Amino acid sequence: MEVQFTFYTIAAAMIKLLLLVLAGYILYYLKFMDDKFTDMLSLLLIRVIFPALIISKTVTHFSFTEYPYWWILPVSAVVFCLIGILMGTAVLGLLKGFRSRKEFICGCAFQNCGYLPMNLILFSFAGVLRDRLLLFMFLFVMGFNVLMWSLIPLFLSGEMKSKFRVGILLNPPVVATVFSLVWVALFGRDSLPQLVADPLRQMGQAAFPIAMLTLGAYLCRYRAHDLPEKLPFVVCAAVKLLLFPALVLAALIFIPIGPDYRFFLFLQSIMPTAVSLVIIGSFTGADNRFFSGIIFYTHLAAIFSIPLWMAVFHGIVK
Repeated sequence: MEVQFTFYTIAAAMIKLLLLVLAGYILYYLKFMDDKFTDMLSLLLIRVIFPALIISKTVTHFSFTEYPYWWILPVSAVVFCLIGILMGTAVLGLLKGFRSRKEFICGCAFQNCGYLPMNLILFSFAGVLRDRLLLFMFLFVMGFNVLMWSLIPLFLSGEMKSKFRVGILLNPPVVATVFSLVWVALFGRDSLPQLVADPLRQMGQAAFPIAMLTLGAYLCRYRAHDLPEKLPFVVCAAVKLLLFPALVLAALIFIPIGPDYRFFLFLQSIMPTAVSLVIIGSFTGADNRFFSGIIFYTHLAAIFSIPLWMAVFHGIVK
């Protein structure tokens, strides 16, 4: 697979994302959005818009017969997150007296696995290969959603032991994923009636701009650019953008998988911190100032780190 992500490719994708974030930042700063409205947008994303996106994309693109080893990707997403959690926990000893420990661990563990890689794939590939990598992304996000929208809210709120039950895993994004897989198993790919499929697709298309506007409002609300302590952010960014990709690259060299799977998994490993964390933090009482700062600065750093890692990958993995 011959592809090089240039600095221009990365910068173009990041600038598009940051312009939408800036719009949300300005709208909040000018009081067109307040705290209540921003929090309601977060709930709308979680309960309606993200599920619509998942159903629309999965039912349209997925097929069990065409992808018999589809389960590798959601399992890989869970493994990635668990490794990130272990790495974040391991380096916490460097941060004496730092209070936002759960937020730090999540910042190390969860990456922007959807919107940013989707833009990079759309910019850099065409035809069948592009569609295949996009489907890889949808499958990967399935495993990501199980942790992100089910267990992480309990973890951040400190209620993992007291409120965990199997039913908690069935939050709207996860239910949408299960529904999509069952639908495809029963009726096949692209089988939703257009009367239903078109509204779902249109709602799903709103996910990206609304999520970025909401993120921008939170960045303004929590003054993401103004770091209260620099060391925790530097350490978290180093784990997310340097140590974790190095570990994944070393593993992928020896794991016998196809080049498209190898490339996709490495691409996921070099992504910055997930923007969804600040949305979850809004209703769990988490330290959203930390989340806002680490999201903002890891995305800026990723403009430089992603092209460098791609160069390393293509120099090592043939």
